[in-house]
Amino acid sequence: MRALMSERGLAPNKRFGQNFLIEPRILDIIVRLADLAPNDIVLEVGTGMGTLTRRLAEDPSLLLSVEVDSGLYILSRDLLGNCEKLRLIHGDIMEGKTRLNSEVCERLDQALVAPNSGDFKVVSNLPYNISTPFLTTLILRYGMPDRLVLMLQKELADNLVAQPGSKDYSPLSILVQTLADVRVDRILGREVFWPRPKVESALVVIESHRIDPEPIARALPLVRFLFGERRKSIGGLLKRLPPTMGGASLDEEERARLLGSVDLTGKERAEELPPEAFLALERAIANSSWER
Repeated sequence: MRALMSERGLAPNKRFGQNFLIEPRILDIIVRLADLAPNDIVLEVGTGMGTLTRRLAEDPSLLLSVEVDSGLYILSRDLLGNCEKLRLIHGDIMEGKTRLNSEVCERLDQALVAPNSGDFKVVSNLPYNISTPFLTTLILRYGMPDRLVLMLQKELADNLVAQPGSKDYSPLSILVQTLADVRVDRILGREVFWPRPKVESALVVIESHRIDPEPIARALPLVRFLFGERRKSIGGLLKRLPPTMGGASLDEEERARLLGSVDLTGKERAEELPPEAFLALERAIANSSWER
C-alpha cells in the first residue's frame, strides 16, 4: 500500500482523516458482518485504495463508493476498473454540514426504488472527522439503513451505545437507539491502521428496527434544545419552547400540565431521560396550542 501510494506521489492526508485499514483479518470480519446479499444496495464512504471496496463489490447489486481525495479516486479507479457493480463517485459525502452529496443521493434514490432492490447497507471505515454529521444527515434523509457496519473512533462508538445518565449520552445516542439496535463488535488497536491514529477505534454494527423515522426526526430539535444545557432541569428550560416548536412562553401551571401529561415532574435533566420520553414530550407539545 505504501509503495503504491509513493509511486503515485500520494500520502495520507490528515485533512481528510485518512487512516487506512491494513489488517486483512479485520477486512474479512467487516464483510462477514455486512452479510451482503445479491440485491443489496451498499454505500461506502472513503474508497481509499479500494481494499475493502473490492471485497464489498463481489455481492451486492450496486456498490456506491465515495472518495474525496482526487489522487486516491484516480488510483482506486485504476485498481477497481473491472468491478462491474461498483460506482465510484469523486466528491465529499457531505455538501455542507447538513446535506449529503447530491450525486450520491440521486443514485441512491434511483436504486432504492428499483424493482427487487434489497436492503440498504452502509459499510465503511468512516473518516472520523465526518462521522457524526454524516450519520445524522443520512438518517434524517433516508431513515435508518437496514444495516450499518462502521469503523469509528471509539469515543463515537461509546456515544452510540450510551445509556441515560452516562456522560456519553447525547442526541445522537437517542436518534440511533430509537431506530436501531447498536452494538460494539470489537475494539481495535492503532496497529491495524496506517498511519496509526492517535485514538482507539471500534467496529460497530447497527441493525435497523425498520420503523418510521418521522417521530424521532420531529423530536430531534427538542432533544438538541434540552441537551444544550443537559444538566439543568427540563422544567426550567421549558419556560420557553425552542423556536423550532413555536417559541411560546409557558408559565408554571402550563409547564406542570404539559410535563404531567407525559409522567414527568420537570425536575429531570435531559441526560437522564430515555429516548421514549423525548418522543412523548414532543407529541404532547405538538398536540397542545400555546400562544406566543
